[in-house]
Amino acid sequence: MAVSDLIHELESASEPSRETDARIALLFGWQRRVETSEGATKSRRVSWINPASGENRLPAFTFSVDAALELLELVAEKSHGGVSWIVNEAGVTCTVKVDEGPYYHAATPALAICVAALDLKAAELGDF
Repeated sequence: MAVSDLIHELESASEPSRETDARIALLFGWQRRVETSEGATKSRRVSWINPASGENRLPAFTFSVDAALELLELVAEKSHGGVSWIVNEAGVTCTVKVDEGPYYHAATPALAICVAALDLKAAELGDF
């Protein structure tokens, strides 16, 4: 999946998604490991390894503002910015601005921060 497709998915999303969290993690270098065990009951265990810290968990990027900010920190270290929102007949729209960059929009603060992080990652990768 291209970064631009993932950005569009986040901009269109109305709620968090663990599947989207997984796609974001893969883009940012997390490693997914699947272990299966045979026996009377087959089981499957999925773990996610953060390449920087070695931590074994998949952050809830699209749900948690803290996790989304950790993601943003990977591409915009020591940045500054702000989040705002408007509630009207159409629903809620959240807006994020990072440093002197453009405004990013999504349905929740965490989603909007993820959009910003992915746009910055796309610029880093040259994937527009």
